Amino acid sequence: MPDSIQPKVLTVYLLEHANAIRSRQLGILARLPRIRIAGSGASAILELTRLMRHRPDVVVIGLRTASGGAIQEVRILRSALPDAIVIVLSDALSLPLRRACLRAGASYCFDRTLELDALRLALAELGTASTS
Repeated sequence: MPDSIQPKVLTVYLLEHANAIRSRQLGILARLPRIRIAGSGASAILELTRLMRHRPDVVVIGLRTASGGAIQEVRILRSALPDAIVIVLSDALSLPLRRACLRAGASYCFDRTLELDALRLALAELGTASTS
């Protein structure tokens, strides 16, 4: 790979309600190449000021439920950070929830228990794609 086409370091902000899950996910993200953690918190609403200040390349948000409030957080992120990649992680991500998240503005949706490899691959591809 020529020196002029080095993959970009992506800034990632993690939003996850559960402290234990957030801590585990931060560890996973921190071990990925070309990822810099910009910050983390419990929700888009609580972290909106920090998100706007950091303007991360990627926001990873964990959804606990398929409630309207969870989908609203995805809408808030899309509205506040139109250029950011929004990645939704959820347990047992059903097709209707995946569709609702994508309609709300998510760029990607992954089942956090079954699709971690797909998440890693997507982040790696985003880092590579951002250089071209």
